[in-house]
Amino acid sequence: MTLRMEVGAKAPSPDDERHSSYYTSLLDTEERWDGDPSSDVLRAWRAQRTAEVTDWVRARSPFYSQRLGREREAAGGTFFTTKEDLVAAGLSVLSGPVGEAQVYYETTGTTGPPTPCPRSPLEVAVSNRGIIRAWQEMLSRRFPGERPFVAVMGPSELYAFGDVFGDVAQSCGLGHVKLWPDSPRVGFGKALRLLRELAVSVVVCAPSMVLELAREVLRAGHDPADLPVSQFLVLGEVCTPAFRRDAETLWPQARVGPGMYGSQETMCLAGGWPDGRLRLSELNYSVELVDPGTGEPVTDDTGERVVTMLTPGVKPLIRYRTGDLVRFDPWTPGDLPGRALTVLGRAKDNVRFGGGRSVTAYDLEEAALEGLERCLGYQIVLDHRATAAGPPEDLLTLRLRFAGPAPGRDHWAAAVDRMTALTGAEVRPVAVDDHAARPLTGALIFWTPAGAAAGRPGPV
Repeated sequence: MTLRMEVGAKAPSPDDERHSSYYTSLLDTEERWDGDPSSDVLRAWRAQRTAEVTDWVRARSPFYSQRLGREREAAGGTFFTTKEDLVAAGLSVLSGPVGEAQVYYETTGTTGPPTPCPRSPLEVAVSNRGIIRAWQEMLSRRFPGERPFVAVMGPSELYAFGDVFGDVAQSCGLGHVKLWPDSPRVGFGKALRLLRELAVSVVVCAPSMVLELAREVLRAGHDPADLPVSQFLVLGEVCTPAFRRDAETLWPQARVGPGMYGSQETMCLAGGWPDGRLRLSELNYSVELVDPGTGEPVTDDTGERVVTMLTPGVKPLIRYRTGDLVRFDPWTPGDLPGRALTVLGRAKDNVRFGGGRSVTAYDLEEAALEGLERCLGYQIVLDHRATAAGPPEDLLTLRLRFAGPAPGRDHWAAAVDRMTALTGAEVRPVAVDDHAARPLTGALIFWTPAGAAAGRPGPV
């Protein structure tokens, strides 16, 4: 972040000076930290910043001043901030007036009623910093000596996605274009034309957009391999190794890897590094894993992610239950900075089958797509079939669309065997041949009510 004086501008406020001091301290700590999540440098930074941000919200946020009172409950392990709290509190959760923000966003409303998500200049700079570091490392290895042009394909203007990656591209010295293919003023025809004419090398988008772009290219009678795109950076939802391998068979000249994991409320939690892994922005958050059912701490490396944001901006959150299931991998000396994590999906999106098995969106996608090639999308539909005696039986329909002929029986059999072993349900694979169909939901992931169908379009 750069705080600079311009002719006729007012003198910096005490908050400006404090924010500048914070950012300078962050960069200094970044220099001294060796990337080890258990290091004394990181531990001391988190302890200091957790205490400071707790005092900050207690003094400035009407919501937190009431909920936290005078006690340091944020450090005591008994207090959580929930999505329901944010919906009910609205602007009262902010630690300052909206006028202190640099930009205002809202959640998209796909996981509940929209909530306000303004960001101060300091929050923007600190959050983007983690992604900038990951990009600098990735680009230097992926495009040595080059200056790739970037296309950012986001969902809407009230969402931070476009601004974040526009800023990241600019900070890395790269040109970029913001393309919203779903916008009536853009559309896929114009988006694909610009990808070609601008010689776009890097596309930042949701995983489903990688398949949808390929589908639109094929529908126009062209080959995705003829486009100049050589790197997709995906974000915002589950993206398994099986999905990435399949997507790369549709885009044989490109690699598909993670770009960022985060949310409107919590900003950029993790960035995609050159090893193809998401890595936590350790300096920006204090992180816990809890059992999604009980809220109790877990003893292993998998659970619902709870975050305390360490930046004293306009909307830091204390012990916020993200609702996301994640798995952390151990860090070893010589690794890139921060713990690698895998996003397993929303805790509430787990599907419980008749045998009592609870299955994540990640495991369902991996089982469905493993070994498949040139698959343009999938959907998993769960039905219940009545039996003469006993509880209903689960029936899964796996709908798949391919660019070309459907695979042979051996591929179908392998997918059916994997999904049956995972779920205990009867599985029926169905090939779909409708390249013009598009999802009818604004969400990039959706699960319809139990008893009807559970679907995850990729897209179908």
